[in-house]
Amino acid sequence: MPFWEKTAKFYLRHVEFERWAKEAAGEETDPQRRVLKLMDWTMKNVRHIPPGWPLIDDHISHNVLRHYGNDGQLAEVFTAFTTYTGNEGRWEAYHPPGAKERVALSFVESEDGWWVFDLWNGGWFETPSGRIATIDDFRHPEQLRRHGQAPEVLNGTPYLDYYRDLDRVFQRSFSRARGQMPWHRLLMVLGLETGDNHSLDTSP
Repeated sequence: MPFWEKTAKFYLRHVEFERWAKEAAGEETDPQRRVLKLMDWTMKNVRHIPPGWPLIDDHISHNVLRHYGNDGQLAEVFTAFTTYTGNEGRWEAYHPPGAKERVALSFVESEDGWWVFDLWNGGWFETPSGRIATIDDFRHPEQLRRHGQAPEVLNGTPYLDYYRDLDRVFQRSFSRARGQMPWHRLLMVLGLETGDNHSLDTSP
């Protein structure tokens, strides 16, 4: 592929994703409500991959165009949206000991710390004051309340168990969102900014 064509496609993907992010966020200016709107839009527009369908690991925007993905791809679309709208997002999968499956946890930066979400199961936790729980808040899980669609027990494992090792999960987390933004990509090419690179492994 000629360089000019590759560059044009890169820029078009950026513009397209920027448009989706603005559409998903609407006119919301409150960071917490905006992030929840982005979560809702992602879950409605990027569905669970149907059984037997191929998993395709390519550009983030293609997950939106295909309208389906695995747990990591939903998390990646969501955290890219939050990054595009002003709150850096990252994600990583976690498989608690003894659990039958993993979850892909999304981390979104806020003034309070890093909020935590589970796009695949539609869950998050809030503090007694109604604030989205941060990594630090999970040091006192008995004070938190589950919100969204996630069940109290996920395939035999208490749902809260998926949030018990957040410090280590966050340390492994990553994001490809900045790499699809022209200015940040240029800085990466020049060696002035580092980028994350990660495979969307489907195994636990």
